[in-house]
Amino acid sequence: MKRILLIEDEENLARGLVLNFELEGHAVERAATLAAARVALAERPPALVVLDLMLPDGDGLELLQEIKRRDPRQPVLVLTARAGDEERIGGLSLGADDYVTKPFNLEELVLRVRGMLQRSDWYHDSLPAQIAIGDARLVPARSALERAGRRTLLTELELSLLLHLWRKRGQFVSREELLVEVWGYNKDTMTRTVDIFISRLRRILGDRAAAPQLLLTKRGKGYMLAAGDAV
Repeated sequence: MKRILLIEDEENLARGLVLNFELEGHAVERAATLAAARVALAERPPALVVLDLMLPDGDGLELLQEIKRRDPRQPVLVLTARAGDEERIGGLSLGADDYVTKPFNLEELVLRVRGMLQRSDWYHDSLPAQIAIGDARLVPARSALERAGRRTLLTELELSLLLHLWRKRGQFVSREELLVEVWGYNKDTMTRTVDIFISRLRRILGDRAAAPQLLLTKRGKGYMLAAGDAV
């Protein structure tokens, strides 16, 4: 049983989500305010945070940044009525692992939550201690990427995406495959999430967006990690 912290102030919506998450076999703690969420997070980190952004005592983006500063690997799914591209990109750029807008399909949301909770059970399996990618070194067991004397802790989804591309290094991987295998989405899902995460990884790897050498993109083919040797 894994613990979910649901941060949502709409009573009826929260009640329905708690019921469905519990039917999936998870323990759910609900907080209706930022203040209550901070107390819950301080007591015990959950396996997953489901975070509404529009809360009565402040903006959920503030809490998202606090969570990611404390532990970049803490999975956070943002659930919000802010549906614009700028809001989505802003939330993902601040470290959200997924971004779902209201109104949403309940079955799809449950599948996304299930995928996020299951992912941490397999993404370290059968991996080398270190992987050299350009002038950077990835240490999977620590979810860390070391480059130029600096260590960056990767979020769970950043690590999962990079490892999936590493396992298939030297070949292009379609956006549809990444949505299914890394995010647990339906392959027909229309989203810019993959592009945003690729941009984040390029920045961390020091791979120039204008002329990338490590993480390549080809229209109609997808994305390819061009280098990555086990150390």
